[in-house]
Amino acid sequence: MAELADASLLVRSFMRAYRYTASQWQPARLAKPLADCNLGLVTTAAFHLPTQPTFDLKLAGDPSFRIIPTDCDLSALKVGHVSPSFDHTGIERDPNLALPITRVQELVSEGVVGRLNARAWSFCGSIAKPGELISRTAPEAARQARTDEVDVALLTPV
Repeated sequence: MAELADASLLVRSFMRAYRYTASQWQPARLAKPLADCNLGLVTTAAFHLPTQPTFDLKLAGDPSFRIIPTDCDLSALKVGHVSPSFDHTGIERDPNLALPITRVQELVSEGVVGRLNARAWSFCGSIAKPGELISRTAPEAARQARTDEVDVALLTPV
């Protein structure tokens, strides 16, 4: 795992000055066994299909998201996330590292997970001003997940 000391001086300075929000997380409990659940995937790798607009990589970050059909060709995905601290090598080699569609499909075939939701949600990481993400786009993705009857979501942060 990377340490803050591994980052550039610019990134270390930014991280030390960044105002983090404290959250009180509560443990979640599934209402039914995982083998009966519809699992939704959420990533912050900023994946998008070639037919979708790229993420706007402005300084504060792009709070929008892209829908990724879980039956898509993973090799067609484009990585939109940029950060001086982010090495794309791994997910360019295997997108499952950041959007584990194939791995979850294997768990479904083994009976560990009930089913994989038909769509995944791809956000851009490194959003320095998350106001719109918190107030508009994340709630919209959550509404879509409820419409799809997603029981549990797996977030793969990048």
